[in-house]
Amino acid sequence: MTGTALSMKFEDGPLRSHLARLSARQEWTKTRRQIGEFMVGDIQDNLDGQKLFDGGAMPQSKAAIKRRGKTLIKDHHLYDSYVYQLAHGGVEVGSSKAYAAINHFGGETGRSGHRFQMLARPVMGIAMRQELQIGYLLINAIRELQ
Repeated sequence: MTGTALSMKFEDGPLRSHLARLSARQEWTKTRRQIGEFMVGDIQDNLDGQKLFDGGAMPQSKAAIKRRGKTLIKDHHLYDSYVYQLAHGGVEVGSSKAYAAINHFGGETGRSGHRFQMLARPVMGIAMRQELQIGYLLINAIRELQ
């Protein structure tokens, strides 16, 4: 993913050995897919609700204010670009759009003679709400093995 991505690997921590055993099983693949689908849906919900991943309000862009619309969602190009893919021992979530990174992290952008500072609008990330849902999915996978 060339735009921006979030990788979640479950290699460290107290559940490491149990999750390593799960990784070879079909149930773990299903759970990683569920996590990926949750994260993509969460990003899209954040864009729809004009919220950042941590629940804060998204700063509106000048263009959105001018057209009385939503920031980062006019044509759904960025919205529709977020995907997930299974990675070895985890899942990656991100966008292939090159401009996803500047929208996520903020920074100087624009063309020659018209440079400006873009505010960070991180709609993708893991805060308490996402941690709880991912933990719930992992616990359910463990329960299904018993």
